[in-house]
Amino acid sequence: MTALFHKILSGTTMGFSSIVGPTEEISFYGHKMAFLAATTYGQPHELMVNFQSYVDKMTIVLSVDEAIVPDPHLPCNDFAESLKLIKDAVLERGLVK
Repeated sequence: MTALFHKILSGTTMGFSSIVGPTEEISFYGHKMAFLAATTYGQPHELMVNFQSYVDKMTIVLSVDEAIVPDPHLPCNDFAESLKLIKDAVLERGLVK
């Protein structure tokens, strides 16, 4: 099963994940969590993007092959700026209260 899963994933270059997180704050052994950032490791992708929502916050986690993406902060900043532009456009048009 592992070999099949690896073969399927190794045929892709990029993967996206969007995980809906808790809508209320949670704690871990009595300590409130500031954010939640789930990700994967060891996948055969050059770029993996994980979006995780937690309460009213979104966390973006990038996993990159630095031989392919030498500055991983650049695409992360680009994603953040693009999402801000989308949010501003939606609010400007009154599509969300």
